[in-house]
Amino acid sequence: LKYQLKPTPTHPPHSPAMVLDNAGQRAAEAGFAKVNAGRERDEALTERLIADYAKTVDGMRAVFKTGRSKDVEWRRQQLQNLRRAFHEMHEEIAVAVLADLGGNKMRALGDMGACADAEYVLEHLDEWTKPKTLAGTEGAVLDFGNTSVIRPTPKGLVLIVAPWNFPLIMCFQPLVAALAAGNGAMIKPSEMASNCAVVIKKMVDNYLDTDLVKVTLGAVPETTALLAQKWDHIFYTGNGSIGRVVMEAAAKNLTPMTLELGGKSPVLIDSTAKLDAAVNRIFYAKNLNCGQICIAPDYVMVHEAVADEFIKKFVGQIQKSYGASAKDHEHWGKIINGRHCERLRRLIETSCGEVVCGGLDEIDVEARHVPLTVIKNPDMASPVMNEEVFGPVLPIVIVKDMQEGIRVVREKERPLALYIFSEDQKFVEHVLSTCTSGGACVNSCLEQIAANKELPFGGTGASGFGKYHGRFGFEEFSHLRAVLYKTTMTSQSILPPPEQCPPWLFDVAMKVLVTGFVSDELKEKLEGLKKVGGVAVAAAVAGMLFKRSKL
Repeated sequence: LKYQLKPTPTHPPHSPAMVLDNAGQRAAEAGFAKVNAGRERDEALTERLIADYAKTVDGMRAVFKTGRSKDVEWRRQQLQNLRRAFHEMHEEIAVAVLADLGGNKMRALGDMGACADAEYVLEHLDEWTKPKTLAGTEGAVLDFGNTSVIRPTPKGLVLIVAPWNFPLIMCFQPLVAALAAGNGAMIKPSEMASNCAVVIKKMVDNYLDTDLVKVTLGAVPETTALLAQKWDHIFYTGNGSIGRVVMEAAAKNLTPMTLELGGKSPVLIDSTAKLDAAVNRIFYAKNLNCGQICIAPDYVMVHEAVADEFIKKFVGQIQKSYGASAKDHEHWGKIINGRHCERLRRLIETSCGEVVCGGLDEIDVEARHVPLTVIKNPDMASPVMNEEVFGPVLPIVIVKDMQEGIRVVREKERPLALYIFSEDQKFVEHVLSTCTSGGACVNSCLEQIAANKELPFGGTGASGFGKYHGRFGFEEFSHLRAVLYKTTMTSQSILPPPEQCPPWLFDVAMKVLVTGFVSDELKEKLEGLKKVGGVAVAAAVAGMLFKRSKL
């Protein structure tokens, strides 16, 4: 997370890089001095923040050690208060979301989903927090007379580093799980969604126990200083490059992590797909938040038999929703900042494909506007087919055989989501069995994260690791502690002391614990006899009942 400047290159005298007049030379030197001074200020600030945050974390840990957050009633109160914060501040939340990301008020609802998560967790809190007694293992000699229990215990203090694309829900969804599990938490919202960051801090400061739940505002120095602290779990949502930096920081203290990243989530459309459903659902997913979603459809692989019709219908849906231009449309949102507008411009410029709609001419960096752009058959080696798009640009690749599409998916890093549109169940099962992804959705997009509270959400490989939502989130932030209660009805241990071990004990123990007293072949024969015997007994009983009925 630290900015690192490349060393200033050296050039021979009078080389092109050194041909500057005196004024130009002075300007260049002043520029380097300013950059280096800024870098030194950042490093000095970070060192001071590390010391300040250490005191804050020590104070939080002291409160945690009192056991306050282990109390289920404390957890319940925090979740109820968070829900009340959403109820009472929903208008303020909507204003902040629209200021940062644009669009209409419906967009803001996507950032208030943690309220429903809190309600769901409250319904199950007593059940999840109770120790779970396990049934004994059948035939396990060592389990005789024991009681085995799983006790969920809080991990401790967690750090939640959230992204800018869904600023509130990406802070509060993991927080709901962390609070339910009895942890304290430090939240670091993204500085890129500055209006939402202020609202997040206000919600926490006014509604939650700030001895154990805190918000830190700031940018790179603040995040770097937070990562230098010792946490009991780190939950990071964002891109893979920063994820590696966060993971490196966590490794210094052997801190467990959840990484929610992203990747290129593909869409496969075969010749049997119902195109109206595919168009409507892919359009919704790519339109929402201007495609700035970690599980947004990144590119489409469509069978040539339906490709032209799909593209025609998809472009028609864009025009139906936004007309000739979406720039000033009330329902179209904004790209988070100018830098990301330029990044998306580069993806379009270098695609080497046919721009079917949208495109470069409509991009307005100052207004943070990039239109929903469809690119037909981009070069497979171009950046748009190899970098995560994370915006309103949709490459569509036409394939002669869906196996070609599957091959492309399998050659890339494992995505966070995989979308399949098909009425052929064999094809669907083939894709699901051969292509790995964090989650998947058949004949829709995005719904796998919202339709069922007990579906886990998380990545695999380059798209992240760990999972949350519902009970999975509670367990992600819990240490599932194994506890065995041993009977004292006998004073014996598992094995007798050495002086009481006869020579034959090893042979008996081997049969009890490893090989068994009966061979596998004999077991199969006995099972067969058992089945035959069962049928015979059933026949005898049926015969007796028949005789009685005749009498």
